[in-house]
Amino acid sequence: MEVISKDKPKGLAYSKYKKMKKAKRLEEEKKFRRLTENKRKNAENRKERAIEKEAEGRVSEVTILGYNKGMLVVMIDGKEEKRALLFDKKLINKSNINSEIRNCEVKLYGENWKISKLKNFDEIKDQLIWEISEEI
Repeated sequence: MEVISKDKPKGLAYSKYKKMKKAKRLEEEKKFRRLTENKRKNAENRKERAIEKEAEGRVSEVTILGYNKGMLVVMIDGKEEKRALLFDKKLINKSNINSEIRNCEVKLYGENWKISKLKNFDEIKDQLIWEISEEI
């Protein structure tokens, strides 16, 4: 003899109940996949930010020593080197050099970095402005 449950729906109601359970399960699986994907993306972003932060830390240790004949004299890992100062000559002129000096770049570790991120920039800024304006 078969036991008949009072709680379990019968017939058409049972198929609706089954579809509802399946939809709920699929929704939970979607949610799980979405959360897993978000975790993966967040881990990748954290890794990229760590790499950028490390590169920026290395760049912030580079010290500006001066400016000589169109070249920026910098101290990199205890060695004094000359690096070309990169800026758009069409945008920078004598009248706006004070505001645009922060947009000048120098190539360090294979990438262009703004000179405002380098050590000793604030102390030597006025001297750089004067020497660059004399060249322009």
